Amino acid sequence: MARDGSQPNDRKIQGLTIASHFPGTLYIVGTPIGHPDDITLRALATLRRVSIIASEDPVVTQALLTHHGITATITSYGPLNRHEKVRLLLHRLTQGHDVAFVSDNGTPVIYDPGSLFVAAAHQAGIPVKAIPGPSVMPAATAISGFSGDAIIFEGRLPSSSLRLTAFLAKLREERRTLAFYVASGALRRLLQALAQILPSRQVAIAIDLTTPKETLTRGRSEELLDQIRQVSKDSAVTVIIEGYRAGSKTKKIRRDIPRATRRRGGE
Repeated sequence: MARDGSQPNDRKIQGLTIASHFPGTLYIVGTPIGHPDDITLRALATLRRVSIIASEDPVVTQALLTHHGITATITSYGPLNRHEKVRLLLHRLTQGHDVAFVSDNGTPVIYDPGSLFVAAAHQAGIPVKAIPGPSVMPAATAISGFSGDAIIFEGRLPSSSLRLTAFLAKLREERRTLAFYVASGALRRLLQALAQILPSRQVAIAIDLTTPKETLTRGRSEELLDQIRQVSKDSAVTVIIEGYRAGSKTKKIRRDIPRATRRRGGE
């Protein structure tokens, strides 16, 4: 099976097939964050070509492949057997088989499992290539209306109220845009903390981007508390917070900032 920039894994000499000694390639493939058509042509070609697809959630991956008419061998890369799966997948790669690694959505390793696999592939001398694709954090930042010149991405926030308060307090004069993934059940707690600690900051809340349930809500945290009541347990929530601006007030709510706005619906 041919790989980018390499010779085929097998070559024929006088009618005989002789296995080459070249290892396979590990492809880190970005998949849609919601809408199944948000995938690149190169990603589709890669998923059709590889011998194995290692997936965080095989059910989600199978639905994506079915949507695009792709038949492939999928193996799970779950939390219970991760180290064992890394060894098995590395063995297949050393035998010359190409492997694609995908998360349930977005780009693998970006707040998704996968770094163990990628690091092990590098240590084993396996070529690793990125097949770029969507990621929720830059997508949410792009539509937030806040600067994308410098971003702090912290993944998920501290789980306890005390630790959350201490964490946010350190960001009072942070000029960079802040981006977080937030569990749906913790969204109101975050907004309450922001209303106390960063009351004047504009906040954008992106929920279920690129799906029919997509919403984008912008405003100060105090206003957003009045608008956002209950979020579905399985919703993907990304919160983007504008950076500190010199001269802005951290204790008083500015009155010159437009009130909260809300947009619904994906395309």
